[in-house]
Amino acid sequence: MRATHPAFLRVTPRARLRATATRAAFTLVELLVVIAIIGTLVGLLLPAVQSAREAARRTQSLTNLKQIGLALHNYHDSHRALPSGFRSTTTGTWQGGPNDAVPESGPGWSFFSLLLPYAEETALHNRIRFDLPITDPPNKAARETNVALFVDPGDTAPRLIDVTDSGSPPAAATTPTVLTQAAVCSYAGSLGTLAYEEQPFNGVFHRNSAIRFSNITDGLSKTIGIGERMSRHTRSSWVGVVPEQELVFAAESPRFRPAEPSFNWRPAITSILVHVKSNAPSPQASSPGGFVGPYIAGTNFLNMDGSCRLISSETAPEVFRALSTRAGGEVVPTGF
Repeated sequence: MRATHPAFLRVTPRARLRATATRAAFTLVELLVVIAIIGTLVGLLLPAVQSAREAARRTQSLTNLKQIGLALHNYHDSHRALPSGFRSTTTGTWQGGPNDAVPESGPGWSFFSLLLPYAEETALHNRIRFDLPITDPPNKAARETNVALFVDPGDTAPRLIDVTDSGSPPAAATTPTVLTQAAVCSYAGSLGTLAYEEQPFNGVFHRNSAIRFSNITDGLSKTIGIGERMSRHTRSSWVGVVPEQELVFAAESPRFRPAEPSFNWRPAITSILVHVKSNAPSPQASSPGGFVGPYIAGTNFLNMDGSCRLISSETAPEVFRALSTRAGGEVVPTGF
């Protein structure tokens, strides 16, 4: 005999569906917990993503430097010497002050421009009138051409920069005059540890220089030739040195003074070359002409053997200076 159940115990399909739907829903507390967990996971993920992106950009910058190093070696093989830091005709003498400029007439083209045929940029090289100053109209198209190899992927400032002058001597409160515009560069060469115009210089590059590998007796792997200098610190171009120009802090730099745009200016030579006189690279550097990279870990440099190294802001100043001379005989710590 089939058992029967009271009507109030019978569960209709609609009631069963309603009960199932009720059990599947979240309570407000559960929903808030889920949202909190998702927020925490996102908070943990974003720094990791940002760190990965920075690492990728820094790796690309190292690749740029290694390609520039290969171009330097190929140039040396062809010319039996490294390219001049820049080519220019002097029209006066150095007065001895650390920021005193040497009067010159140009043309001012840099070692970057001389490396173009060795960096798969022959067409651009052929467009340059090296016998004419950088600012001459026939060189407009060339000087405004961006070269990807000379731009650090971590450098986010404008790709066309103003080449400026605030007079002689510059006044910090004076609004700089724009001499010309040129394509940006995120790297600069090393002239050593002496004053900008002091001779004989003890680095790798200078005006009309022709250093050979045999002159780098400290060792190619222990001598830096080129380093990062982001345009968020100071803006310069790969083209070279324009006579009378000055280097100042970029508006994005923590050292920039809006009321004194030419504060702590540096002479024209620093638009392409850096000297190492004080501490290791840091965004807080007191000179707009210093090496400063866009990465938290430190600043990337090219050694003259073609390898690269990272120099952090914690590096001892004497070690940084020792790496900047070509024949100083300094002892660099093992493994640095």
